[in-house]
Amino acid sequence: MGEARRDPKSPQYLGGRDLRSCSLWESFRYAWDGLSYIYVSQRNMRIHVFLASLAFGACIVGGVEKADFFMVALAVMAVLSAEVVNTLTESLVDLMNPEYSVIAKIIKDVAAAGVLLTAGFSLVVGAVVFLPLLGDLPGVFEGFVAHRWPYFLAHVVVFVLPSLWGVIYFACREGAELSPGDGLGLGAPPTGSEDASQGPTVSGSAGTCPGQEEK
Repeated sequence: MGEARRDPKSPQYLGGRDLRSCSLWESFRYAWDGLSYIYVSQRNMRIHVFLASLAFGACIVGGVEKADFFMVALAVMAVLSAEVVNTLTESLVDLMNPEYSVIAKIIKDVAAAGVLLTAGFSLVVGAVVFLPLLGDLPGVFEGFVAHRWPYFLAHVVVFVLPSLWGVIYFACREGAELSPGDGLGLGAPPTGSEDASQGPTVSGSAGTCPGQEEK
């Protein structure tokens, strides 16, 4: 009998690497790095953040009760969390299968459907919370002028304007960086070589390391 194959993931292959968990501060920093990546790379996330700032601003203007404000906050967090899961799914699919695949398209479409469902839920919550306020606009305006306008002004400066700046800034930067020949969709030719006629050169797509011949 031949020698049994050893699992490359077994502890003897870990060597002297430090496997201690990172500190609490490092955990928060890594999580923040993830959120920063999603915000910078995903246009929809920037739009969701801007719309969320408008929704919270409307809560301040309307003077909604705590329960209604909690419903709005829950809907906003559901949409943002769904966008995080959608980005994670797309990244994993691109990592496992860089080339076009019908299955990859289905997985990405299903993840996007989750965002659509939560966005629809947030619209329902918004209708339940804000439509009753339309029946008492004079009272809402009077209360806003008398008590709530300083909070609204602070919210605009701290949240609304920065989120609007993020949407505009990254949209302009992406428009400047992209050229008409860039491939943006699943069906577009993958990048990796300057001459597309020579065929795609996706690292790892053939199951071999760069520079290693297939055996």
